[in-house]
Amino acid sequence: MEKPITEDIKQEELEGNQPEPVIESSLTYKVENGRILGRIDSLEAVHQAVIKILLTDRFVFEIYSDQYGNDLNDLIGKDIPFVKTAVENVIKEALLSDDRIDDVTIDSVEQTDRQTLSVSLTVSTLFGNFEIEKEVKA
Repeated sequence: MEKPITEDIKQEELEGNQPEPVIESSLTYKVENGRILGRIDSLEAVHQAVIKILLTDRFVFEIYSDQYGNDLNDLIGKDIPFVKTAVENVIKEALLSDDRIDDVTIDSVEQTDRQTLSVSLTVSTLFGNFEIEKEVKA
């Protein structure tokens, strides 16, 4: 016998009916040195997206939403101790706006010269993890 429409459905009854999450394709063009060299998907596509996000200043290019890019240029001219603490939040905020990225771990922040930091990070994605380095000017 079917339950009347007006009866409340318990959470336990709904849990078995949840659709599996759908992972959308990350298929995109592979770009190297300004040239399209084929297509990439999954982890390689997210890796390329991370590089592009870290190279793109936020709020500068109208083609991108205000969620795309980074605010690293805001750190230029600031004291190195401040930049060392702020760079982690700036990079995490920029990268976590991509739905394919689950987590960003800053592994190290090293001063390479008077006004430059080298940031090593691990990016955890739906497709796996990878490490990347970013140079940041203070």
